[in-house]
Formats: sequence, structure tokens, C-alpha cells
Amino acid sequence: MELQYFADLWSEKTTTSKSGKAFWDNRAAEFNKLVTQGQPDERIRKIVEFLFDHGLLAKNSSILDIGCGPGRFAVEFAKLSTDVTGLDISDNMLDYVLKNAAAANLTNTSFKNINWDEVNLDDYGWRKRFDLVTAINSPGIHNLITLEKMIEASKGYCFLSNFVDRSDSIQDILRTEILKLDEGKFYTNTVYSIFNILWLTGYYPSIAYVDTDREHVRTVEEACIYYGTLFEPQDNSGDKQNNLIRGYLKEVSVNGFVREKVRTKTAWIYWQV
Repeated sequence: MELQYFADLWSEKTTTSKSGKAFWDNRAAEFNKLVTQGQPDERIRKIVEFLFDHGLLAKNSSILDIGCGPGRFAVEFAKLSTDVTGLDISDNMLDYVLKNAAAANLTNTSFKNINWDEVNLDDYGWRKRFDLVTAINSPGIHNLITLEKMIEASKGYCFLSNFVDRSDSIQDILRTEILKLDEGKFYTNTVYSIFNILWLTGYYPSIAYVDTDREHVRTVEEACIYYGTLFEPQDNSGDKQNNLIRGYLKEVSVNGFVREKVRTKTAWIYWQV
């Protein structure tokens, strides 16, 4: 098959509606809850160990993290490497990452409010600038052009993390049964397409798969805000949609709390440039 086939396949279910600044600004507080200043959570620890064990990350590494969010990974990378540059389009995410880096007493970090689509590598002096370029469950790498730019920024390795499968006990029911939204999962062809694009381009990508089970506990109000921002309303149906969400969350809540079980299968794709 030709490279363009996989580029088109990748783009089939890619949506731009959920990559906007406002969407990620609204989710920043939720994401920041996952950042700790002591021991990193289990998922972060596993990725950091994996990068070290496979020689992608070293003490003298210079790292670019595309879609850094509140710094779950960027902060840990900076504790173990020479310098880290993090990019995100969300002001709120960047506010958190600056606070988290300061709380960890880091002086080797730089964070920029930039959309990866719009980055000119030569303007920033980033062409072949970094030893490791990462995009960990980041919407910043969403097509052939953004992938090629990621490769061009690296002089060593690239690391991508993306879902292969995911089930959310609350979110899935809200989507299909309560809101009856007809939208495919954006990651359906992502890993398959990226692997084949890399292979056809002459790289030798490796993949590791990781299964994760976790539980999120939110108050009803927190859950209403979270799912209200997660599902963008169709047309002018925002109030009706929010009422449907609130009604279901109240129905499944126990003592004022909503518990959601999340099961994911994630692919870690890495290659040397």
C-alpha cells in the first residue's frame, strides 16, 4: 500500500472540534489533579522507566514534549535530563505546568503557548534540536504533516503514546445511550496508520502495549462540569444536553459521588530518526 493511503486512513476519524483552546482550558483543572509533586503516579513512572530502559532518555537529554498539558511528564523528564521544552495551546494548562515546575524547584524547563501545526522549526531553531521528542496522548500529532515535523525536530528518538482501545463506564453510556451521539472513536486507525507511515518512510518503529485500569471519583457537580465540556453540544442544544447529562449522573451517583471505571489499551510507538 502507498503512504498516502495510510495518511488518509489516519485522517478519516480525526476531529478538530476537540482540539481547540477552550476545550483544553476547561479540562485543565481535571488534568492537573493527576500531577503529584512527590512520587509520580504509576502510569508516569512506567513511561519514564521505559524511556530510560530503552535508551531514549538519558541524563544529558534535551527533550521536546508536544502537548505537555499541566506537566505530568515534562516535570518528571526535567528532573532526570538536561532541559525540557513543553508546548501547549491552553493558557490554563500552561499556568498549571509553570506552578508544578516551580513547586519541583526546576530551572531547566521552558513552556510555550504554541499550536504544533503552526510551528516553523527554523524560526525557533528546533530543526534536529532535541534528543527526544514526545507526544503522549497528544492531539498535536494528528496527521502526516505534524508527524513529519515531529521527526524533523529530533536528532535522536521519537516517542508517541496513543490509545488502541478504551472503555469508560460513564462516558460511553452518556455518549451512546443518553446523548445518542453518532461519532466514532478518534483513535481507531491512529496507531495502525502511524506504524505503517513510519515503516514506508524508512524507519523501524517498535511498539509496546500497556493495559491500564483506573477509577475516577467526582462529585456530581464536578462530573457535570467534566462531561459538559467533554461532549460538545450539537447546534443550540447545550441546555438540553446538559440536563440529560445531569439527570443521568444523579441517577448513578452514590452519596453524591460518581465513580467511573476506565480501562485502556495503549500503544507506545518509538523509533530512532
